[in-house]
Amino acid sequence: MNIPQVWTCQVQDYSEWSGRKTLVEPFIHNWEKFNSNSGWASNKGGWHEVMQALSHFSYHCSGGQFVLCDLQGGVYQDGVVLTDPVILSRSRSYGVTDLGSDGITSFFARHRCNSYCRSSWSKPRSPSATLPLRKGTTMQHVSTRHSRMLMTFPGKIESSDDYSSDDYY
Repeated sequence: MNIPQVWTCQVQDYSEWSGRKTLVEPFIHNWEKFNSNSGWASNKGGWHEVMQALSHFSYHCSGGQFVLCDLQGGVYQDGVVLTDPVILSRSRSYGVTDLGSDGITSFFARHRCNSYCRSSWSKPRSPSATLPLRKGTTMQHVSTRHSRMLMTFPGKIESSDDYSSDDYY
C-alpha cells in the first residue's frame, strides 16, 4: 500500500511557505507507464494487459460514463501500486486531464481487447480517435465553471482558465 503523508513546510528562507501543508507520496520503485488518457497503450504483456483491461472494465461497470486511464505506477512481486490516474467522464467533471467524450471514444478507438477483457463488457458503438495520440498526459482547457486556483512559487495565488503542462509542478 502506498500511503501518502502530509508534510508541513518549515523553511525559514521562504516565510510565505512556512507552515503550509503538502501531500507527499512515497517514492514508487519500478515505475512504468501503462496507458495514457488519449488512448496510448504500452504493448508489453503481463501487468500492462491487466491495466488495459482495468480501463475497459471501468467503462463497462460505470455504464459507459467513465474510463479510468493514464495508469502508471510501480510493478512489485505481489502486485502494482498505481499513482496519479485520470478519470475521463461524459460530463468532463474531473479537471484538465478529463478529456470528456472525445477522450473516451479516442481511448476505445485505440484499445485492443486482450485475454483479461471480457467479450460481454460494453464499449462505445463507433469509437473514433479524435484526439492526437500521446504517451504523456494530455490536458485541455476547462471552462471557468470547472477552473481551480493555481499556485505559483513562491506563494502567489492566481486563478486561470488557461492551462498548460508548465502550470503543474
